[in-house]
Amino acid sequence: MTRLLIKFDNETVEKPITSEVILKHKIPLNILSARIDQNGGEILADVPPNRLEEIINAFRTRGVTAEEPRLIEKDDALCIDCGACVSLCPVDAYTLDEDYAVVLESEKCLGSTCGLCIESCPREALSLK
Repeated sequence: MTRLLIKFDNETVEKPITSEVILKHKIPLNILSARIDQNGGEILADVPPNRLEEIINAFRTRGVTAEEPRLIEKDDALCIDCGACVSLCPVDAYTLDEDYAVVLESEKCLGSTCGLCIESCPREALSLK
């Protein structure tokens, strides 16, 4: 599966766009996270990689921004393995290995939709790709 970030503005958030795309294109869409209110919001979803462009175009033709999210990148040269990111990550994308070094599992990371780890890093070893 490939990650897709779908962003709604205050006009498109009131419409059933996500369900329309799912039903019309018959795609499996696994919602990983969502933050939506009357002003807009975003959904992070896993979609089949072979249908990514089709799905992006389906959302864009309905006035919704759809793009691959920016992911977190860890600079091992700057990281001091303090573990601040491990304790804050809501999806357990960070773990400690047997030597207590911080390991980032990118496939679990929410990337630009979260970013808590970036703000918590005292050495600024984490950034968006």
